[in-house]
Amino acid sequence: MAGNRMILVTKPSFLRWLIISAGLGLFAPIVWYVAQRFAGGLVPERLERVLRVVWPSSLWLLATDGIEGTPRAYKFVLMAVVANILLYGVLGSAVWSVRHFVSAKR
Repeated sequence: MAGNRMILVTKPSFLRWLIISAGLGLFAPIVWYVAQRFAGGLVPERLERVLRVVWPSSLWLLATDGIEGTPRAYKFVLMAVVANILLYGVLGSAVWSVRHFVSAKR
């Protein structure tokens, strides 16, 4: 019975951790597009460097060069955003697993 109780307690915390980390993966592209909107499309180079760190899949946006505003371009943007969400989810799961393993050892 105690074993079942432990599983029930760890699942919600893992799910919560996964949702938060995936949400952070969605937050980065949203912030980027809002910053672009307010900057009129001209964003400082320093901010672009930060973008490459917090949204690594933004490199896929290079595929939209010359086809902006088309359904195909939106597909590439969607793929870049989803890839970032998945990446953050995987990284968040790895961090949760390490944290859970270390706390279980104590």
